[in-house]
Amino acid sequence: MQSRERLKQSETMSDLYIIKLGGSAITEKEGNKFEAREKTLERIASEIKKASAEKGFSLLIVHGVGPFGHTNVKEYDINNGINTERQKEGLEKTKKDCAFLNKIVVEKLKEAGIHAVSFNPGELILQENKKIVEFDINGIEKALGERKVPVLFGQMVPDKKLVASVCSGDASLAFLAKKLKPKKVFLGTDVAGVFTADPKENSEAERIPLIDKKNFEEIIKKVGEAKTVDVTQGMKGKLLKLREQLKGTESFIFDANQEGNFYRALAGKKIEGTEIRL
Repeated sequence: MQSRERLKQSETMSDLYIIKLGGSAITEKEGNKFEAREKTLERIASEIKKASAEKGFSLLIVHGVGPFGHTNVKEYDINNGINTERQKEGLEKTKKDCAFLNKIVVEKLKEAGIHAVSFNPGELILQENKKIVEFDINGIEKALGERKVPVLFGQMVPDKKLVASVCSGDASLAFLAKKLKPKKVFLGTDVAGVFTADPKENSEAERIPLIDKKNFEEIIKKVGEAKTVDVTQGMKGKLLKLREQLKGTESFIFDANQEGNFYRALAGKKIEGTEIRL
């Protein structure tokens, strides 16, 4: 019986896709508003469902939290430890706000017919000085084996040195990709890949079609940090996390706000974006 279960799980992992829903795409991050883009979430969920029904892959979804996390962390000064009563208050508010957004995301996925199951990183992860040192993935593996779709998110988690610290969606994604070895990782953001400069501010910014070991150092110098409130360094932080953990796993960064892009990306159709092979 156990060998059959392991075989089933192995087959599930071999066709596993990990999806990142960027906070910039699913929340009003640019306007720094505590609002989910519900219509965008509904569209993305339907596109994911359509591609999944056609291709039959397994899914794990991680989403960013935009202002629900970043703005609170900055406002209450809880990025470097929890010491004061105000920081304790901010910690609890941030945890609740991030979980609130996750509830909306999971609801939209379920409405589209996706068997989504929420996993709160605050109950699974232990960090030390902002680095993951423990991550209980047993429940996630079990859910995948049952063809369910685990959904994780950026969250404040216990920290051995700081009481609590930020564990970004990108950090969870990178750790899970290293452990579960998915076929591919898809990162939906609010821009069509990685550019030489901010394409929203510089019309001459050029999209970089491929990032690999040869050009990574050159590119990381060009890629700026987030212009909005983002305590995880935006695209620069994302790329550094990917290099740290995703060795051997192909990733693709693309514009999730473009209608049809999520479906086309997951279905293997060509769209604009940046391939990452590190």
